[in-house]
Amino acid sequence: MAITEKRSAARAPGRPRPRPKGRPGGARRRMLPWAMIAPAAAALILIQGYPLARLLVLSTQNFGPRSLFTGQADFVGADNFTALFGDPDFRAVLLRTLVFTVVCVALLMVLGFLLSHLLTGVSPWARVVTTVSLVLVWAMPMVAATLVWQWMYQPQYGVANWLLTKLRVFGDLTAYDWFSHPDQALGLVILLTVWKGLPFVALTLFAARGQIPEPLYEAARLDGAGTLQTFRHITVPILRPVLGILTLLEVIWSVNSFTPIWVLTQGGPDGRTTTLGVYAYVTAFSRNDYGSGASVAVVTVLILAVLSIAYVRRLADQGDEQGGPA
Repeated sequence: MAITEKRSAARAPGRPRPRPKGRPGGARRRMLPWAMIAPAAAALILIQGYPLARLLVLSTQNFGPRSLFTGQADFVGADNFTALFGDPDFRAVLLRTLVFTVVCVALLMVLGFLLSHLLTGVSPWARVVTTVSLVLVWAMPMVAATLVWQWMYQPQYGVANWLLTKLRVFGDLTAYDWFSHPDQALGLVILLTVWKGLPFVALTLFAARGQIPEPLYEAARLDGAGTLQTFRHITVPILRPVLGILTLLEVIWSVNSFTPIWVLTQGGPDGRTTTLGVYAYVTAFSRNDYGSGASVAVVTVLILAVLSIAYVRRLADQGDEQGGPA
């Protein structure tokens, strides 16, 4: 009887339940997530934070060949950025980078989506062959892939000139130098960039497409929806987050593209294939103006940061709308 009364008194409302000994308090529980991500945050600060900070400092200095030996450079403030935005060559490079990025990303997303849709409708053996081919293209190092393209379009012995000449499509292209014409050289760089990046986009969209429940398409077909209607009202809305992430990644990679341009054309002819990545390299290491080259890199980082922040905020807003009350 006494034991029952003690249990009833312990369960009586209004009395605080005693906290077991050894249980962490609220402050400790709140600090636990921060403690768990602290090693990763410290690694990011060390690996990425310091180079970015050093880049910012370098962009405000007159850092030339003499500074490499003395370690001293004059502080010039925003003079490098003022000279950069006043340079007509930089404005041309910025516009060319925009065109290059838009064309590459548009082709990658359209062709990647079509190829992923093709993979869902072919037979299993055709899907395996296509997937293996895409993975092999993706796994090829960019330098090796660029050299292959350079050999393909070599004026004297390139297979592309030989094949086009045999087909009689554009006439006799024997000894035709594609890289001496700015528009054609830039077009070849775009084709190489799209060819190399297409496997990532196509396979990612194919994997995402496989996560859409098939009953949704069956219900849409029963309601009389056609291919375009199911694509517009089912496929695109569900894949929108994946499409957004892929677009952002391809924009970043296209803006920072350096290897295919440098190996194929080195920014030529007459700088007509130079983008921001190549322009920063040429300014810093060919002209030995490291401060101005750093300012070009800072501008590139700021442009990509603004795009990334805008996308993340938009994604967060969409998540809030979907998670809000109906």
